[in-house]
Amino acid sequence: MLRTTPKINKIYILIRAKDKGAAFNRLKSEIIESKLFKCLEEMHGEYYKPFILNKLIPVVGNIYEPNLGMDIITSQQIAQQIDLIIDSAANTTFDERYDLALDANVNGPYQLMMFAKKCKNLKLLMHYSTAYANGEREGLILEKPFTMGESITKEKITSISSFTNFPSLHVDNEMDLVSKLKNNITNNIGLEQIMKNLGVERVIDPSIFLYGKGELPAVYCDQNTLMDVIPVDLVVNATMAAIAKHGYLQSPQLNVYHLATTFVNPLAIHQIFDYCYEYFTLFPFVNSKGDKIEVKEMKYFDKISDFSNYIWEVLSKQHKVQDLSEKELLKIHMRFKRKVEFLNNFSKRYEPYGFYRGRFHTGNMRILMEEMSEEERKNFEIDASNINWKDYLIGIHISGVRKHVFEGKKLCI
Repeated sequence: MLRTTPKINKIYILIRAKDKGAAFNRLKSEIIESKLFKCLEEMHGEYYKPFILNKLIPVVGNIYEPNLGMDIITSQQIAQQIDLIIDSAANTTFDERYDLALDANVNGPYQLMMFAKKCKNLKLLMHYSTAYANGEREGLILEKPFTMGESITKEKITSISSFTNFPSLHVDNEMDLVSKLKNNITNNIGLEQIMKNLGVERVIDPSIFLYGKGELPAVYCDQNTLMDVIPVDLVVNATMAAIAKHGYLQSPQLNVYHLATTFVNPLAIHQIFDYCYEYFTLFPFVNSKGDKIEVKEMKYFDKISDFSNYIWEVLSKQHKVQDLSEKELLKIHMRFKRKVEFLNNFSKRYEPYGFYRGRFHTGNMRILMEEMSEEERKNFEIDASNINWKDYLIGIHISGVRKHVFEGKKLCI
């Protein structure tokens, strides 16, 4: 936005922080001094910092709270000024407690909508959601919204039996359910697990790097399952295109866009790990002794028991257990057991993605793209069918995440 929209006045950034100083420090470290903004710094030279500090305003707040956690004066000031809200706040922890997940992914957007109603000059509200919020829906998934009270769980159950009565889900009811559960538990013993279990009832990078470290020789999945991977550049460009199209419409509309690849440029799990094998063969990790970590081609299992047995077999081959005392043998077996349990739990967490049967239709995205001029399409690429997966994964994604996300972090089990 700062590169391509010179007339933009201010961008207020809601930041979770204890005070204004901490919020500014996050703005400074995560944005102003980020390598991602080097191109903007080169454009403005010595005027870069004054320019960006004039445009980006950090605001202390919390999306879960009324008024988004802002003080009254700040919230009133912002409500009078803004004409666009972009909501990308969410909790993406796969096995999060249900109460915390509900706060971030349901109560947060609810509070944001309440605040949006106070913004008299608001022309557009954009909300991002992961494709996998579609749960276990199968087949071709169209770009259409749910109506209030609908749920994926209801779809799944009624598809098995049309006579099943499933209650409609509403924010207030779910929040009330969580509140009553908490109140009925006299102490915190067991609360953590209860909430995690409730969350379970109701993504790919860690797997890649465990594989590169030699810690994940196999995966529990259908190797032909399609994964919806999308470069963030395309997400940003599609956001800009949608703002340009819908920002000044006079009549209220609800539009859904799938920026997805399963329909237009499918990528299977086995392809991802084929490219990972190629990458880590060329650019291997180095262990604590300075030796290069050798990776082998990935193995795939559709039964968790077969997966566990294979992991145990690999561990046994890696560690010689001959001529050991009973005590030493017991210690090694306990270590094997912990690794297998960790990888079992890790794999079960990713199971919904490893066996996913949905494909996301992108008709609305296609129309949005066709309405752009040739120059706009060149400057704001949103056509996911143009992605060369080998070039992207080997040349950009894996090396980029390795450098900017996992560098210096311990991933060994």
